[in-house]
Amino acid sequence: MKTYSKILVALIVAAATSACGPDAEIGAGEKGEGNAYFKKSYYDALVKSYKPEIVLKWNQAVGLAIENKMPTIAEARIYAMTMLSMHDALNNVIPKYEPYAILNAAINRKDLSKKNISQIADAAVSQAAHDALVNLFPAAQGDADDLLALCLSEIEDSEFKTRGITIGMDAASAVLAKRQSDAPIGFISYMMGTEPGIHQANYLPYAIANPPVWPANAAYGANVGSYVPFGIAATDQFRPGPPFVVSSAAYTADFNEVKKLGCTTCTERTAEQTEIGSFWKVNTSGPMNTIARNLAMQEKLNGWETARLLALNQMAQIDANIASFEGKYHYNFWLPITAIRAGDTDGNDDTQGDVNWTPTAIPPPTPDYPSTPATAGGASAEVFRQFFRTDNKSFIVTSPNSLPGVERSYTSFSAVSKENAVSRIYLGSHFRNSCLEGEKQGQEIGKYVFENNLREIAYPF
Repeated sequence: MKTYSKILVALIVAAATSACGPDAEIGAGEKGEGNAYFKKSYYDALVKSYKPEIVLKWNQAVGLAIENKMPTIAEARIYAMTMLSMHDALNNVIPKYEPYAILNAAINRKDLSKKNISQIADAAVSQAAHDALVNLFPAAQGDADDLLALCLSEIEDSEFKTRGITIGMDAASAVLAKRQSDAPIGFISYMMGTEPGIHQANYLPYAIANPPVWPANAAYGANVGSYVPFGIAATDQFRPGPPFVVSSAAYTADFNEVKKLGCTTCTERTAEQTEIGSFWKVNTSGPMNTIARNLAMQEKLNGWETARLLALNQMAQIDANIASFEGKYHYNFWLPITAIRAGDTDGNDDTQGDVNWTPTAIPPPTPDYPSTPATAGGASAEVFRQFFRTDNKSFIVTSPNSLPGVERSYTSFSAVSKENAVSRIYLGSHFRNSCLEGEKQGQEIGKYVFENNLREIAYPF
């Protein structure tokens, strides 16, 4: 009887090990429905076990390389393509989420385990981020090469490291190839007329005296509306309605507000409003990226979740830029500096002009409506709301490129979006309506991007 009992126990243990042993299932293929639960559970366990340190390290490195060294839309495009490259690389190790550019239908999952998942994933992420960044911003090559060498040196030499490097190369190449038709963004000579409400370049003398210097009659990014979006269906999908008519009371209210709060000599702007303007006087993709990175650490996301959050955020950022630029050149509405200097000849008896009015910050050479920073801020806030399924999160934001050492605290994504939007009033670069409608447009973009991109893949994959 004792011998029989020992044999029975041994058979039970062997059966359990055979059915549930992780390494036995990986790479075995989908052989029947009986093992599907164990396979999915094992892949999920591998994904959850992968820490986000390398993803976060490369995300921070990209930020240090590009933030506020170029126009906002150029920065957002590099951010989006590098984050998507990392996301696609991970999802060609284990296809947890939909890829952006590279198919993940024929992935080699053979012999993956918790012992080697970080080897292949770290190598894939590092190579993908490096290749995308140096291709898009060659000035970063030296630092990127050094970081790649460091990251790869810390991974044990193995077939998994080699496999990861190849995956990373392929992921970056696919993202770059998908966006190769994007036309260069630059200046054109822009003359749409001189009627009230039409965007004009009559603030150019101020720009010449206060670099960056732009060419005569300059307009930037007029071709962006023809771009294929990254995550939304069409550039005009969420275009807001037209701006206020110059003769309207609503326009008059916006005119008077920015006139008294947005100039270099304005005395009615409070210290808090001045700080808000200065704090957010940066390309929006930078602080929104920092928020996403900090949230990933704060909420203890795994590597796959972190890469997805960072990619969705920057996908929303670039589409917010593309869509807002489409709206700008559709409506061609004038900037506050043009409007206020022409206030006595705009046909509105309730606006008083000031030919010497100068904004706190140089407005970019683009039309006013809608505000790109407001659209971008609204897009990221909506992605965060959708991702974390709540608007209420407490977090701190810094702005080292504009106000080093200053921290601002928020208790909701709505609060940070709203403050980023209205900051442009205090900078004198946008009317309030441009900020509010831009923020609404961004919210629609963020919701669509989240609901229709990089979604979880149903098993079996």
